[in-house]
Amino acid sequence: MRVTVLHRAMWLATVSIGVGLSVVISGCSQIPAYQAPSTPLPADWNGLNKTELTHIALTPTPLSQASLNEAQWWHALSGDAQLYALIEEARAHNADAQLAKIRLRQANALLQQSQAARLPQLNGTLGLGRTQSSDQAYPQDQGATFGNFSLGALLSYELDVWGKVEAAEQSAQANVNASQADEKAVNLSVSAAVAKAYFNLQALNQNLLLAQQTIQSRTETLDLRQTQLDYGSVTPLTVYQAQSELAAVQIALHQLTEQRNLQWNALGVLVGRTPQALVNTPLDKTLQTQNAQTFAMPSIPVGLPSELLQRRPDIIAAEQRLMAANANIGVARASLYPSISLTGFLGLKSESLSHVFDSNAGAWNASADVSAPIFDGGQRQAQVALTQAQQQAQLVQYQQTVRNAFKEVLDALVQIEGAQQQLAAQQRQVEALKQTLVLAQTRFDGGYSSYLEVLDAQRSMFSAELTWVTMRLNDTAARVNLYKALGGSWL
Repeated sequence: MRVTVLHRAMWLATVSIGVGLSVVISGCSQIPAYQAPSTPLPADWNGLNKTELTHIALTPTPLSQASLNEAQWWHALSGDAQLYALIEEARAHNADAQLAKIRLRQANALLQQSQAARLPQLNGTLGLGRTQSSDQAYPQDQGATFGNFSLGALLSYELDVWGKVEAAEQSAQANVNASQADEKAVNLSVSAAVAKAYFNLQALNQNLLLAQQTIQSRTETLDLRQTQLDYGSVTPLTVYQAQSELAAVQIALHQLTEQRNLQWNALGVLVGRTPQALVNTPLDKTLQTQNAQTFAMPSIPVGLPSELLQRRPDIIAAEQRLMAANANIGVARASLYPSISLTGFLGLKSESLSHVFDSNAGAWNASADVSAPIFDGGQRQAQVALTQAQQQAQLVQYQQTVRNAFKEVLDALVQIEGAQQQLAAQQRQVEALKQTLVLAQTRFDGGYSSYLEVLDAQRSMFSAELTWVTMRLNDTAARVNLYKALGGSWL
């Protein structure tokens, strides 16, 4: 009985010493104090406003107060609800979006592992065995046959004296946060890619409509020239020239049809449709082809540039990875110090299986182990240096991400301003060419000029209309770029 009490006293003393030591030293975290990177930022966008962005409507709504109504934003940009439906389909089935979700699940699983390291491990044990010792082994002539049967539970726990487990958990949590931001960044990129493909498809449909209208007009012109030839008022050259111009537009129509079909296939892959769906889903010829000028384009908000740091998911992910790298330094530093492990066994043991559950078959064991590094050839110190270098690399990566973010915003604003100026000039050219075509036709009908003037005016008119659609597409694409650069919608 005294032995049992002594053992219990020793066990309680060991546990008390270990717990007390962990309480005293648990504050010795090896993680360097984290400081948010200092990034010099402009006070506002005034430097850009001085470039006279006269065509860009600015609203007084700061970005931080903007309601992120994605459906409303895309509807305002496209003029219909079909675009946002495609974006939702892509976010659910696009390969990049699915991989981002899987990576987030992986990061959560690693976090769960690191959190589990804070808790004791309890394992059940069951041992069944029988042994025959040799008479020739020392001591000789002592051979015997005996059994070894045990049933119990083994408890083990490593004291987090130097904050190693805590640092690993902080690193894992930061990686989860980074993966969440990565998923948002992927969804942002996928949304922008789908929108650009959609608007490109819309522009191709509008160009097809222009080509079809031009073919109809030139077919009527050819019929008229053929009639005039029958009455001898024009030469065969005029008819051949009209036939040539009609054939040129027909070729353009076939090329545009091919481009539209290819763009539709690309959009199907982008939204994550299966090969069967790609083949069986008919081409949506009802896609919007109305004049894009009627769309209520979202105006651009006024806000402090620093708000970008709160919205852009890639900036958030970069800082979270910097925090994870900072915590990894703590893990490496903690490995330089001793580790203390507590283990205990409580169960039943017997030489015979029939006596395992006897009242006197109880057994227990308690121990405390200390493991301290003595010599490893500098391996642990090298690991500390490695994590420090990785933290510095993440800092540089964060700073570069911020630079790229502001560059993308500035580029998008410049693109919008340039696209709108070009679009206005192109519209004036289209209107002027319409009048030129009317005058050229009047001069030819009156016998004051050759048919070449009419042909030249027709070519210029058709080309200018196609160019106007392209410039309108560029303006919309620039707004999509700004949506992505600002980290989402701003309605």
